[in-house]
Amino acid sequence: MDWDGDGRLDIVVGDRLGNVYYFRRLSFGDIYLEQGPMVPVAGRPIHVGLNSAPSATDWNGDGLTDLVVGRMEGVPTGLFLYVNEGSAGQPLFSGTDTVTCGGEPIQLYASYPDFGDLDGDGLEDLIVGNTTGRIPCYMNSGTPEDPLFLEYSHLVADGQEINFTTCVRPSICDWNGDALPDLLASTWEGTIHLFLGLESTGTGPHQWEEGVPCIRLRNGNPAVAAVTLTISVRKPTPALVRILSIDGRTVEENDMGTLAHGEHRLVIDMTRQPSGTYFILLDTGGAGFSSAFVLLD
Repeated sequence: MDWDGDGRLDIVVGDRLGNVYYFRRLSFGDIYLEQGPMVPVAGRPIHVGLNSAPSATDWNGDGLTDLVVGRMEGVPTGLFLYVNEGSAGQPLFSGTDTVTCGGEPIQLYASYPDFGDLDGDGLEDLIVGNTTGRIPCYMNSGTPEDPLFLEYSHLVADGQEINFTTCVRPSICDWNGDALPDLLASTWEGTIHLFLGLESTGTGPHQWEEGVPCIRLRNGNPAVAAVTLTISVRKPTPALVRILSIDGRTVEENDMGTLAHGEHRLVIDMTRQPSGTYFILLDTGGAGFSSAFVLLD
């Protein structure tokens, strides 16, 4: 979003400690950014507790960028609202509110909000990633100036609720340029899943799109003694798997050769390695994929 009204897209991000930072895009280069101060409310930096997750939206339809910020704790609320009372070039937040559904605060842990018009009525609807692995969708039944969320339902793909069983971070986009809302969802394991929107209400199944990497990597997490990888490919693909320690050293390597279309399973012995956090790097000859896992004793 354009935070400072200069016509260039900027970035607002949260961090582990619950702060919210603003990075201004500079006028030169492709994507050069300059870190600004922490975003304040009433003159003091926004702080929501651990794992702040800001989402920029025009909450009240006045053309200014407002913020809805998720956090790790879900009680008494999981989502804070900051309405911009400044100008397009100088955002100003003087107060904090909560986001509600049916008049009650939305209480989700590790909440990760995003906004988009999912039903084509011109109103911004809300989805919230959280620790359950499911993605609740709150349809906006208010007005552009006064959003209203009365109930929710979980997003569905291929006739079933989307459920990753652990923390999920969803984002609404138009991935394939067909003017329908699509969904990207990342998981705690570091994988990113694509769901393409359908003409009818709902989200379609995972799809392999031309131009989208033709491989999916899943791994067990945490792992004990060995890590099991599941690699799915849609066409013959070379695969070199490396396990890296947290300091970047390669501790295990496995050249799988060229994988045929379908699903492949690889078990890597980790008994020689100490417990801790490790990274999986999958090199397919033209693209790289990564994931992380924790090795337990």
